[in-house]
Amino acid sequence: MVLFWLLFVLFLLCALYIFLAAPNIHRRKMKLLPPPRVYYAHRGLHDGNVHVAENSLPAFRAAAELGYGIELDVRETRDHVLVVHHDETLERSCGDKRPVRDVPWAELCEMRLFGTDEHIPTLDEVLALVHGRVPLIIEIKSDRGASVPCEAIRDRLLRYPGNYCVESFDPFVLRWFRHFAPRIIRGQLSCAFSIPGLSFKEHLQRLALTNLLTNCIARPDFIAYGYQTDANISFRLIASVFRPMLAVWTVHDVEKARELKSRYDILIFERFYPTDEGFDQEEEPSYVQ
Repeated sequence: MVLFWLLFVLFLLCALYIFLAAPNIHRRKMKLLPPPRVYYAHRGLHDGNVHVAENSLPAFRAAAELGYGIELDVRETRDHVLVVHHDETLERSCGDKRPVRDVPWAELCEMRLFGTDEHIPTLDEVLALVHGRVPLIIEIKSDRGASVPCEAIRDRLLRYPGNYCVESFDPFVLRWFRHFAPRIIRGQLSCAFSIPGLSFKEHLQRLALTNLLTNCIARPDFIAYGYQTDANISFRLIASVFRPMLAVWTVHDVEKARELKSRYDILIFERFYPTDEGFDQEEEPSYVQ
């Protein structure tokens, strides 16, 4: 009898986990997701910020001209301008320690990226530049204590003529799109987090995200998982049981790309050239002007 109840409790726990972690696979069956086997240039096609800066217009232009999809990051300035920038602060990219959300656009557009002549572009500039030539993965950044401009991003995207989807680490951002922009494909970003110095509450949040338990909030259409931690048992379980569309980020190594190519629908890459025939890696990329 004790064994029966132990097995019953185990069954209930497994059923609860499956319910919490289940992604939305309906749209995959309807073939509404982004085109598979497309390689996405991480923050555009850049070269480590020496000649072509990440998340810059030249990086996006180079990716579009070579036919690569583009992954980019969106956040908001103090006066609610949508800009394409990865980090929460401007320290790494522009030498200014302030968060992007504390700087007005008029001041931000005067700064230069990584010592180049390029400015931080707006989302509108990037959408106009790409104009549907290649698919986009738009990561929506969510900073602690700051509002996320989901409505403004949605309004831009619904007018955009090309193929796109959104993704975020924040399941509540994806929940917003689930309820208020159901036509837009959404992806849950995750990995097996290892971040020191977090509070107990933050550790629980990261644990839930690592094991995809937040899927009950977002019900994502695809999962984008960090390749260095994709051996995580929860990720492997959800991938094998539900077979959702899978994206992998961010691959820097040619050999690793060859290994991952058959396991993922979307490969987000950086610092080498994926092709249909294979992969090329050059010391001086030809897209550097």
